[in-house]
Amino acid sequence: MSHQLSRSMIWRVTVFLCCFCMTNRLEATDVAVDWNAFVQADIRSTIDDGESPAIYRNEAAAGVALKAQLIPWKLRFIADLTFVWSGFTKDTEFEGLTTRKGVSPYYLESDSAYIEILQIIPWLDMRIGRQIVQWGAADQFNPTNNINAMDLEDPLAFGKTIGNQMIRLDFNPADSDFVLTAVWVPVFQPAQLPASALLQVGDASAELPFISPTTRLNAERLRNIYLTNPDSYDVASPNVTAKMPDFALRNSQVGVRAQWLIGRVDTSISWYLGRDSVPVSGRSYSTRESSERITASGISAIRVETDVSLYYPRKQVLGFDIAGELPFLDNAGIWFEGAVTFPQKKMMTFDITNIVSSARVLKDEVVSKTPFFKCTAGMDYSFNKNIYVLGQYIHGFPDEFGKEALRDYWMVMMDIKLMQERLTLRNVLLGEIPHQDDDLNLDDDNDGRVESLARGATADGKIGSIVYFPEIIAKPLDGLELILGAYLRFGHKESKFAMDAAGPSQVVLSARAAF
Repeated sequence: MSHQLSRSMIWRVTVFLCCFCMTNRLEATDVAVDWNAFVQADIRSTIDDGESPAIYRNEAAAGVALKAQLIPWKLRFIADLTFVWSGFTKDTEFEGLTTRKGVSPYYLESDSAYIEILQIIPWLDMRIGRQIVQWGAADQFNPTNNINAMDLEDPLAFGKTIGNQMIRLDFNPADSDFVLTAVWVPVFQPAQLPASALLQVGDASAELPFISPTTRLNAERLRNIYLTNPDSYDVASPNVTAKMPDFALRNSQVGVRAQWLIGRVDTSISWYLGRDSVPVSGRSYSTRESSERITASGISAIRVETDVSLYYPRKQVLGFDIAGELPFLDNAGIWFEGAVTFPQKKMMTFDITNIVSSARVLKDEVVSKTPFFKCTAGMDYSFNKNIYVLGQYIHGFPDEFGKEALRDYWMVMMDIKLMQERLTLRNVLLGEIPHQDDDLNLDDDNDGRVESLARGATADGKIGSIVYFPEIIAKPLDGLELILGAYLRFGHKESKFAMDAAGPSQVVLSARAAF
């Protein structure tokens, strides 16, 4: 049986193995080398109401990380590599059954593969290569953190970002409390979205993302021409394409951050120029194709094919954050992080004139050019060595873009540690503060019944949602962690956490051994 890897995968594995092979040689010359590894299993099942439980995740992973100080206090090499088996064999042609990747799919991940040069000139350090740059003082919800694209694939790993190739400079004069950081990212990298996100853009009945409720209503009225007539029309799932920016210098990303200490308060200001890593819709164009199905009237049905194009809008972000402790409240932690975003206006075109010649082309904003402000404010406190609590207010979720899209949220977390921290009971609640639904009901015949077939295109008053993450974390042995948990969604079907695109409720069982 042949086992074929892509050239890039072979290169990455070869480099990493070579680094490991060098370990003994480096140690022999008293060059500091540190490494660690882990093995992890992650199994999940859906538990949504009205549906039979299904295996939602069945992953196994093995990872290794290496840090080598090649020249003491001058040159370092840092890299990590994780090999992940997805655990699901997809439908395949027969040839797929003759390859290991076909019957046991896998992929590679790496957050870091960079060289760090210390004191390249006095007080200036440089990192070049694949890395993650984390900005912000808040817990997970960081509006100032825009250098790396978000990894939204797993809701239980929220706040994770994806490594990218970049150059980072850190200027720290005289080892003071002031640090000036500059980052240049040559090539834009998009966020990884969950598979369920396709329901927002890749479903024929998905609600259209126009800002104006009137434009959304007019679009639904046009789309109803074929959605309400299934005998004459066969409606296919849209073909969705995300348009990446050209690999040109003008599409590079840059960021600058100044950080300093005022007494016991960490403070920073930052600026970012680039693009939002979550795409927005820019075009929906439908065409008619012939169908083999014959309608009740004896004529061929019309097959509706729709092409949807997604784009990544430009943005500038001015941010700041502060974090410190409150001495009068037993040194409780406190932070505030905010960012003003100056977005690029984005229009969307909705065109079904090839299906219905009398229809008109609709074009309106999906992102306005109005600047908007996101922020996170929070506190944490340890009552004793066994009980820890955290609370946050969030204005604007990380994947929300545009003034009109922002909503308000809250988060609370409590850790109860038992048996000398061998057992932790963790409870996390994340809620969407109820807000007014601005949809307009489509009721052209005034019979009091909504005629739109689009998902969520109804006026429902105030809507909100909550997601609950309970976990039992056990560490029976040093280096071993066992987790039994859940991801439970509650709320209105149009709300942030309870909509279909948010993914199903899940039960989680995972194990991780690290050494």
